[in-house]
Amino acid sequence: MQRREFLMLANKYKREKIAGWWVSEKLDGTRAFWDGGVSRGVPTSQVPWANTVNPKTGESKKVKTLATGLWSRYGNPIIAPDWWLNQLPTCLLDGELFAGRGRFQICRSIVAGDVPGPDWDQIRYCVFGSPAFDRVFGSGEIKNANFTKLISESLIRKWFAERAEAGCLEDFKTLDKPVPFESELQFVLQAVTTTCEVIDVVPQAQLPDDEEEAAATLDTLLDKFLALGGEGLVLRDGSATWEPKRIKGLLKMKPVNDDEGTVTGFVSGRETAKGSKLLGLIGALILDYNGKRLELSGLTNEERTFVNNTQYAIDNPGKDMPVGTQGACFKVGDKITFKFRELSDEGIPKEARYWRKR
Repeated sequence: MQRREFLMLANKYKREKIAGWWVSEKLDGTRAFWDGGVSRGVPTSQVPWANTVNPKTGESKKVKTLATGLWSRYGNPIIAPDWWLNQLPTCLLDGELFAGRGRFQICRSIVAGDVPGPDWDQIRYCVFGSPAFDRVFGSGEIKNANFTKLISESLIRKWFAERAEAGCLEDFKTLDKPVPFESELQFVLQAVTTTCEVIDVVPQAQLPDDEEEAAATLDTLLDKFLALGGEGLVLRDGSATWEPKRIKGLLKMKPVNDDEGTVTGFVSGRETAKGSKLLGLIGALILDYNGKRLELSGLTNEERTFVNNTQYAIDNPGKDMPVGTQGACFKVGDKITFKFRELSDEGIPKEARYWRKR
């Protein structure tokens, strides 16, 4: 079966030809797919695209009990309050939950809960697309470290038909077949009306048709948004369609690179003649990065505390800690985002520094 992702993903911009492309600010929030509300109130285990299996064990995992119609990048329900959900239109949307520039952690703390907290009035749904039905629900196998699922379009169409019979698809509209981004954008602008008070359509600007002018405009826009506290830019080929995979027609541009790895262990810290005073603390996180070992520094002193095996760390500075060791802020299995300058020839991030925990 064809491999796919749940949502469309961007490649990194490497000075490709982008004349005439569309550009927008890259928002530092939480990715979210809205299914038009069709799954709202349905037990999560009964939604045919929900992430219900532990990728490591293949067994059923604990899930949030009821779907809300709002889904994370990895097919998990996002628990938003009814007053917020009631303002979303009855169509498929792709976007970012956003609390403002420089407020990623605040955004995550609000949207990641098992119950809808009182701070959802700080969250905007910034929409940048509307995937066609046969793309977002097209048959294929999702298989990554966070989400494994066999997606069956025929099964999902049958499920939608049953929901329609139950009266749950009133005024539902969708692009049944993929269209170029420029047409998709027009669909979004028509679907998202001024009555949708929690939604913003992400502003898009078209680059000049001349390559040199386009590149210069891009650099100017990047400087502008960085000065405002933004993270970077997103580039979209106006002729490209929405696809559930990483595509060449969607690029992200940032002044530094970032990526993710999984904590597999810890290196004990040490005291050195150069002033390091990390004896008994976490010297580095050990990450699994694309099957390679990556030792990650950049932690604060508060983040370096162990909850067990501290004496081992004191007696064995600079060594891998025993299996079962946990930190006060980190545990084995945590997903970590880090920043780095570039990849080495061996595919190892250079000058990698801890950024945040997902």
